[in-house]
Amino acid sequence: MIKTSYQLCRVFGIPIYLDISLILLMFLFVRGYDNPLYGLAAGVFLLLSITLHELGHSLTSMAFGCRVRDITLMIIGGRATLENMPRKHWQEFLVAIAGPAVSLALGLAGYFVPAYLFHAGYLTDNLAGFIMYSVGKLNLMLFGFNLLPAFPMDGGRILRSALQVRMSRLRATWIASRIGRFLAGTMIFFALCNILGINLPNPRIPGAVGTLFWHFISDGSYFKLLIGWVIFSAAGSEYRQVLAEEGGGPRAPFGFPFFGAKTPPPPDDGKAVVSPPPYARGGSTRVDVRKED
Repeated sequence: MIKTSYQLCRVFGIPIYLDISLILLMFLFVRGYDNPLYGLAAGVFLLLSITLHELGHSLTSMAFGCRVRDITLMIIGGRATLENMPRKHWQEFLVAIAGPAVSLALGLAGYFVPAYLFHAGYLTDNLAGFIMYSVGKLNLMLFGFNLLPAFPMDGGRILRSALQVRMSRLRATWIASRIGRFLAGTMIFFALCNILGINLPNPRIPGAVGTLFWHFISDGSYFKLLIGWVIFSAAGSEYRQVLAEEGGGPRAPFGFPFFGAKTPPPPDDGKAVVSPPPYARGGSTRVDVRKED
């Protein structure tokens, strides 16, 4: 059987794997630059950025006593596989926000540090601009994308942790997973429309956040089609896991189905996946089913 991922190194005792699908992304990066060396460097910057993002999740979860099995880097992002997830909502919030916080810090550093070094005469205009784009813009895009409330992405996990202040984990997961599926479905719809050449009117969502959101979901591509499907599938899978944790309680805790789960929950394998975007082998995201003390 052909291996699909290979171990690159260990960081803080966590094995980091490179999925062969990421080779395609690196190739696209090289082709996107006039200078192949700049393209290769941009690909390396992206690889390091995703790795640091996942380490943010992993090290924060380890601080709460969770064990991290590995980190895998792939074409649609990174995946940190945890053997167990924090059970308290504020701990889940900190684990979820840690990755975007790392991306934000890298993004700001990518913009301001090269600009300072350029004005100080240590960098040329071309080199400073390249670093600002490769590190700054890519990490700010990673930061913004992962804060979308599309559970079980980082923004969706932050939303669920906030909802648990006022309601049970099951209800919070139900709301977060349905919002995640709605956003994923919207992403898939616009991606298909753009791929098929169907022009849709801009609803003119007010505010900078609305403009950014519309630009993201309306920019159709096969890549976003894949991400939308992965999020849609993972949201339903994780809700079924929480449903199993609650002893098979009501499938629609608010009395109506809205993308209700009709299949039995998958068996627990003692693993939890934290990733931007969510992804697991076999197309499902699985979490442990132990009850909170």
